[in-house]
Amino acid sequence: MVYIMTAIAFESKHDTITIPRDLFEDMLSSYHKMDQIMATLEVSLDTETMNSIKRSKEDIEKWGFYGLFF
Repeated sequence: MVYIMTAIAFESKHDTITIPRDLFEDMLSSYHKMDQIMATLEVSLDTETMNSIKRSKEDIEKWGFYGLFF
């Protein structure tokens, strides 16, 4: 389902708008998906973080995983 949103300039006496609940839920879901994609890209583009993840994977393969329990 695709919604096309356009901005229309007009004067109004009200500070609120009403949109259908299903449209709002779709917009919120799309926002969360985009936020997750942006976070993934941010981590992927950070070479220091990616090198750290790579070293951690290598250490786990070499030494195994040890859980810490408190």
